[in-house]
Amino acid sequence: MIFSVDFDGTLCSNRFPEIGEPNLNLIQFLINQRHMGNIVILNTMREGELLDDAIIWCRKYDLEFDAVNDNAEVMKAFYKNNPRKIFANVYIDDHNAKYGVCADLPFKERETK
Repeated sequence: MIFSVDFDGTLCSNRFPEIGEPNLNLIQFLINQRHMGNIVILNTMREGELLDDAIIWCRKYDLEFDAVNDNAEVMKAFYKNNPRKIFANVYIDDHNAKYGVCADLPFKERETK
């Protein structure tokens, strides 16, 4: 299994550009997943020094990643390239929604002519 996880609002409370309080339950879950041989990817909008700070922060909690803002090596080999979309079996993000849930949201219907 490949898990893609966001940082702000997910691994920690959202205080961007600062780093919020840790989501210890999620951090431990992901550590356990890696111990079981699963792949964990950090998939965040952070870059540069802010990204470096996030990675260092995660290491303080013993959370390491198999990839950061990139596909897992196994998927690069499978696709024989590195598509821009990061592949995962599970996406963990504070902005996630499943299609079935979206279908029930009150989106404005688009007018057709």
